[in-house]
Amino acid sequence: MQAMRRIRDALIAKPARVLWLIAAYYLVAILVRVLRADGLQSDEAEQLFQSQFLLWGYGRQPPFYNWLQYGVIHLIGPSIFALSLVKNGLLFLTCLFYGLAARHLSERKELSAAAMLGVLALPTVTILAQRDLSHAVATLFAVSFFLYAFFGALTRPNLWRYVLTGVAIGIGAISKYNFVVLPIAALLAILPEAELRRRLFDRRLIATIVVAGLICLPHALWVLGNFQTATAGTVNAMRDDATGNVLLDRLSGILDLGSAAVTGSLVLVAFMLIAFGRSLIDGWNIETVWTRVTGRMFLICLAAIGLIAVGMGATTISQKWLSPFLLILPLYLCLKIEAAGGFARRVDGVARLAPLSSALAFGFLLYLTTGNLLSPVINRYSKDSLPSVTFVRQVLAESGRQNEPDFIVAGSAALGGAARIAAPEAAVRLSSFAQANGIPEGMGLVVWPTDDGMALPAPLAAYLQDQGVDTRDVSPKAMDVPYAYSRGRKTEAFSYAWVSRPQAAQD
Repeated sequence: MQAMRRIRDALIAKPARVLWLIAAYYLVAILVRVLRADGLQSDEAEQLFQSQFLLWGYGRQPPFYNWLQYGVIHLIGPSIFALSLVKNGLLFLTCLFYGLAARHLSERKELSAAAMLGVLALPTVTILAQRDLSHAVATLFAVSFFLYAFFGALTRPNLWRYVLTGVAIGIGAISKYNFVVLPIAALLAILPEAELRRRLFDRRLIATIVVAGLICLPHALWVLGNFQTATAGTVNAMRDDATGNVLLDRLSGILDLGSAAVTGSLVLVAFMLIAFGRSLIDGWNIETVWTRVTGRMFLICLAAIGLIAVGMGATTISQKWLSPFLLILPLYLCLKIEAAGGFARRVDGVARLAPLSSALAFGFLLYLTTGNLLSPVINRYSKDSLPSVTFVRQVLAESGRQNEPDFIVAGSAALGGAARIAAPEAAVRLSSFAQANGIPEGMGLVVWPTDDGMALPAPLAAYLQDQGVDTRDVSPKAMDVPYAYSRGRKTEAFSYAWVSRPQAAQD
């Protein structure tokens, strides 16, 4: 209790110390993920597999996160640590640049600190991101970076800040396509403000456009040549629950949008009310230039997403899809609180907000950890409990081979990612990933989940034959691997086979 009081007093004296609390949280998040389980969530497995290749495009998602993951994995090797380092590093930078963006709009350090804590109060940041997000995490960083650069260009205009805004737009556009809505909304939001409107017609804006265009150009050219690959997955996901009724489907999409906006912001608003009381309510009818600009940005973004949903016939708008735009809310609410004099009236507001946001953030890490430990008790296992890495390691250990196989062909993304950890020097391939190079010659391992038998699945057999591998004499074997913490009571069945690709197959 005394320690909590000291932390509270320290935050009241110096609100900027919030950044140290946030840094500690993300260090703990990295440690917890490394220690928790060696299985992989869907995005983690995808990132591990795709980190073998440096491409202009990887499918339905832009490549920025892949490039970062590629660089880190090639520096320190494929591992859970490498995955967690990139994700939590970007999330920490999201909070950092968000706080710096707030400093452009107010000299009060309390506002900047409260804004960063507000980011942690968003479920997308503390729950969805820690569970399994990748490209959406890159978008959160891009939004925060854009707000920092954009507000910097508005408040202290110079060529460097215009260039930095272009860099932020370029990074955002190659992080996730829906990011493009934000800079458009930002420009529309400042149009009614005469003083800020002059920044829009500044010739230095040319530098912003050129820099953003140069960053986006290589991927944009790839999209033009692979338009179906780049868009089909997202469109299909948004129309997942379509009934075929044009009116009802669009109404469902709009209702889903409203639901995602409310659920995504409810915790944040509740925490702000608890920490600052009536200041938030009193500030509702008080306007400043920055509350107007940030409020318009948020509403324009929601309206744009609504129009896109109606135009595409989307029935599903997830909270994850809204996450870039929900990130505007903490800053908006803090500006409202400042307008009502809340930071001067409630000097302990940041100290009251910190334990609330910390409880949500650290609490979810504890939930994930206890979830893995209690899985055998409730007999429910998460994706990252799947013993896929253990399986590949056991196959390699039992083979008696001194070296790793030259290649591994996996029947699922989870096994593809697991193979990257268990055999980092082997070329790992998925039959479903057309952008990959062919398999090299030499000895190879084929692994797949055992569902209705252990026979080599037809898609894998066809892929191997196309690569010059003779599958006629393949002898599949099965292996039951226990889940972590289950003490052997719960196992998962996998199958594997050794194959070879002779040199002559390349001729």
